Amino acid sequence: MKSLLKIEWIKVSRNRIFWFMLVIYVVALVLAFLGLQSMLENANQQIKDSGLDALPLLPTNIYLFPHVWHNLSFVARFFKIFLAVVMIILVTNEYAYNTMRQSLMNGLSRLELIKLKVLDVIILSAVSTVILLVFGFITGVSYSSDYSMWDMLRKLNYVGAYFLMLVGFLSFAMMLAFLVKKPAFTIMILLVYSYILELIPAFKYSDSFGEYLPLRSMNLLIEAPNTPVFDMLNISSASNVIPTSHIIVTLIYIGVFWSISYLVIRKRDL
Repeated sequence: MKSLLKIEWIKVSRNRIFWFMLVIYVVALVLAFLGLQSMLENANQQIKDSGLDALPLLPTNIYLFPHVWHNLSFVARFFKIFLAVVMIILVTNEYAYNTMRQSLMNGLSRLELIKLKVLDVIILSAVSTVILLVFGFITGVSYSSDYSMWDMLRKLNYVGAYFLMLVGFLSFAMMLAFLVKKPAFTIMILLVYSYILELIPAFKYSDSFGEYLPLRSMNLLIEAPNTPVFDMLNISSASNVIPTSHIIVTLIYIGVFWSISYLVIRKRDL
């Protein structure tokens, strides 16, 4: 495992586009976390100024324990597309620079090539999750005046769900990159599928198979926090328990994505 990590680090450390995109992702995520409360307060002020008393005000105590974990996880999920682009770059660069072929010549097996990319998926997901954990802990301690250890830990399961969702989404992006090979086409397919192709059946058949489609089942790991605004807009909000069915379905999809990626590598002439 250490040798595989060394090999992958040598390739990644020299990839300027990877680091550029990763920095953009981290900065965008942190700025979103920092500006979230201010944005909600400004929105509330606009609601008050408009005189629309029927509109409920947005919650502004988003950094309090235990709700901070759910709130930040829900916001962070909208930035996962940036991390998927990073993952696509890592895979498609292997084709662009023939590094997979060189790795095979140096003695790596095709299974080990897939393991390297799976490691990338897990590490990128872990980095994002750690950022969420650190920011959530700092803001939770800063804004919560009276809390117990139980309050601090009570909704931490949403952070675990966020990690699982990221692993699933990045695994999907990895599979597409192995299938398509070209970065621009892969990103375009990912965007079209994520925001058009899957959304239509996901909502049309939401009471049946729609919620078990790949990306929909992952997103349902972290539903919207319970607020009057989401209720008014008929947006499904979360219960206190993450659905076990969606955890299982996401794990199955992850296994499928990894298996397809391996089959592509095993059958394709690199």
